[in-house]
Amino acid sequence: MKSKFSLILFLGISLGLSGCVKEPTKGVLYGPSQGVSAADYSNVLKTWTRSTKIYDAFDSKAFFTATFHAPEFRRAFALAFPDIYGHGGNVTRRELVDLTEDVEQYLNFFVSIYTADDKWNDLAKSDSIWRLSLTGGVDISVAPVEVVPVKIDENLRAVYPFIGRFDKAYIVRFPLTDPLNRLVVPPSSKGFGIRIASALGKTSLQWGLVPPKSF
Repeated sequence: MKSKFSLILFLGISLGLSGCVKEPTKGVLYGPSQGVSAADYSNVLKTWTRSTKIYDAFDSKAFFTATFHAPEFRRAFALAFPDIYGHGGNVTRRELVDLTEDVEQYLNFFVSIYTADDKWNDLAKSDSIWRLSLTGGVDISVAPVEVVPVKIDENLRAVYPFIGRFDKAYIVRFPLTDPLNRLVVPPSSKGFGIRIASALGKTSLQWGLVPPKSF
């Protein structure tokens, strides 16, 4: 009887805790968005950042965190870190401010990865063990067109404070449209996600969107 009561109590506590988990904030990608200030950077970063993990039983295999470089995020960054992108932050300046090398022609993500074995952290290699795909509209899925390794320094850690001590970082670019010229993330989309798969396991990152009022 005592063990039965303990089980019921455990399930009750578990359900109570799961009910307290706050839903990630949905972002505004299309249409007018609220103005942001430098003080809003932390909240904007949370809106456009997602994390996930791959486990084998109780052993951690890989941790992934990705920030989508949405227009709102770029505006918040420019207000919060003018000194960083102005003095030596080459990656953030190129990706978030100057938008050089046709950066705006893609859907861009900053991705930070930890793997239990360093040789698994090979996202930028052509024969990487990882397969990524971006899903947005119905039945639309595309692979990255480019994965760029990024050197981690203190400037970068200030912008993306979730970077772990043993992480590696990458810029991952996906095309705006699929081979049929359909927008990967159309204005009517309620969200988008990145699927991550390898022999080590599968997982995904999901972002919710606030559709424009006309949709």
